[in-house]
Amino acid sequence: MKDFVWCKRAERRIPLSGCLVCHDGCYPELQREARSSPLVKKLKRTGRFKERYVMKRKEAAARFSEEKPRMSEMEKPFDEGELAGEGTAQRIFLLEDGRLKPFSMSEYTRSVLYDVVESFSVECRLVKPEDSDQPIYEGKKPSRKTVPILVTRSGETVLMPSWEELEAHPEKLADVDEVIGALPVKQVFVLKRKP
Repeated sequence: MKDFVWCKRAERRIPLSGCLVCHDGCYPELQREARSSPLVKKLKRTGRFKERYVMKRKEAAARFSEEKPRMSEMEKPFDEGELAGEGTAQRIFLLEDGRLKPFSMSEYTRSVLYDVVESFSVECRLVKPEDSDQPIYEGKKPSRKTVPILVTRSGETVLMPSWEELEAHPEKLADVDEVIGALPVKQVFVLKRKP
């Protein structure tokens, strides 16, 4: 790991620890690597810095939700290929054994399903102790009608009861790669009389 990096703002070499509190994001790979270093852990333990999580809205998810019809708007049979976008995770989740699992539309369930409508990437920043540690949102805030689903770096999904609960416990974002906003929906079948 590098100890010093070139700072564009100061126009000189600075310690990487100084780069960690800057929010320009010039060296994202180095910053991610340094956050797990013993020096940063020591700075957090001594109280000189604390973590603050930033959730950035992903535009691809917003476009995806506009292009694909909502589960509640579906009238004709469809296959799973219609739900999956390029590079986008599955849209419909099922809560099973306390964990969320991707749901196949060819199955049937009476359980509540979760339809993905928005997505946020999570970034951890170091801030001074007097700054708030509440998570902040860059871009449009999530809809309060949705519930947050945390996607960890290991790929597990965890359902949170509400956005307020997530904001009250920001430490749950420590191992999170993405936060998905989903609407709780039920699967229904519509019988139509043939002409």
